[in-house]
Amino acid sequence: GGSECLDYISIYHNQGNDTSPAHWHYVTFGFTDLHGDGRVHKILSKDEVNPTSGYGFELTFRLRKSAESGNSVQDIPLWPCKLLQYLAKYVFKTGTQFHVGHHIPFGHVLPNLYSSYGDTRIHDLLITNDRQLKSFRTDLGSVEFLQLVGCFENELEAAQECNVAQIIDLFSTNRRTGGSLLVTDMTRQESCFDIIPNAKQMIREKIDKEGSQLGRVLARCAWNIEPVSANDTSFHSVSSIDLTFDLDAAKIFIKILRTRLSRGKWFIFDSLNDQSICFISTGAKNQGIMVNSIQQIMVLGMREAQIMLLPDQIDLCIDRLSHITNLKDEQTLPLKYEVPFHTNTKLFISIISSKEFSNE
Repeated sequence: GGSECLDYISIYHNQGNDTSPAHWHYVTFGFTDLHGDGRVHKILSKDEVNPTSGYGFELTFRLRKSAESGNSVQDIPLWPCKLLQYLAKYVFKTGTQFHVGHHIPFGHVLPNLYSSYGDTRIHDLLITNDRQLKSFRTDLGSVEFLQLVGCFENELEAAQECNVAQIIDLFSTNRRTGGSLLVTDMTRQESCFDIIPNAKQMIREKIDKEGSQLGRVLARCAWNIEPVSANDTSFHSVSSIDLTFDLDAAKIFIKILRTRLSRGKWFIFDSLNDQSICFISTGAKNQGIMVNSIQQIMVLGMREAQIMLLPDQIDLCIDRLSHITNLKDEQTLPLKYEVPFHTNTKLFISIISSKEFSNE
C-alpha cells in the first residue's frame, strides 16, 4: 500500500514436507483486482470472454528458513518483499505480464537485495505455478499464482537452451534444490547439475534429440522501422527493420538459432515495452504466421514484428554473431550487424548495454 504498487504481501510459515524444507511463503495481493471499482485495474465489461482479474496473477516466493531462525515476526526476512515490489513496479509501469515458463535474468539485482545476509549464487528467477495455491475464478475474473524460483546462472542458461519446465522438474526431484514445493535456498552452493546425477547429460540428450522446447522469453529487446507504422489493425510488409538486444538477449538469440530455428521451429522475444519479435523458420507451422519466403518481414503497428529467416540466413547469423557467447561483460558494446536477404529486405541487429533500455 501507500507509495508501493502492491496492496500488501502476506507471509506464511510453512513446515515443508518430506521433500521440501521448512520455509517462509510470500504471497502478493494487488496484481489482481481486489476492489472492482476501477481505482487500480479497469472495470470488466460484461461482454468480455474469459476475463482475468487485473493482470490475472499474483506472485509467490518460497524462501528456505535458516537453521537458527525462529517462527516469530522478527525472524522473517523482508528482502523478498522488496523483490516482489520491484517486480510489481515493472509490471505496472510497462503492462508486461508474467507467465509460467518465463525466466528473469536478474543479474546484480537479486544478490544486492540479499547482500545484508551474505553472498549468494542465486542470481536469476524461473517462473512456474505455485504447487499449493491453485488458480480460481472470481466475479472480477480469473486468478493464478505464479511462483518465483531462484536459480544459478548455469541453471538459467540450461532453461534457455531447453525450457524452464525441465529445469523446474529437476529442482523438484531433490530436497537440496527445493523439492516438490520448489523452495529457494539462497545459501545453496552447488547447482542442480552438481547435485542431481546425470542431470546435465539428460538435458543435453533431450536438446540433441528434440531441440529447444523454449518458445518464448521475456527479454530486453526492441524493434523499430522507418517510417513508424500507423497501421495497428493488420500486418503489412516492410523492407527494413532494426532489432536491438542487450547482451543476455543476444546470447539467447544465438542459442535459439541453433536449437529452434535451424530445426524448423519459431521463437518469440517479448520486450519490456510491450513489443514482440517473432523469428520464424521456413518449416515452422502456426496459423498466426504471416511471413513467407517472399515477404520475410511483416509488422503489426509497432507491437509485433515477424521475421522469417531462411536456412542460409540462419547459418549467416550464427557465423557472424556466435562470438558474442564468449563476451563476459558489456564493455565491448555497442555492436551492430547486418543480415542480407535475397530480396531488397534488410535486417539490422544492434547489441547495447542493458542500462541503455529507457524503461530500466
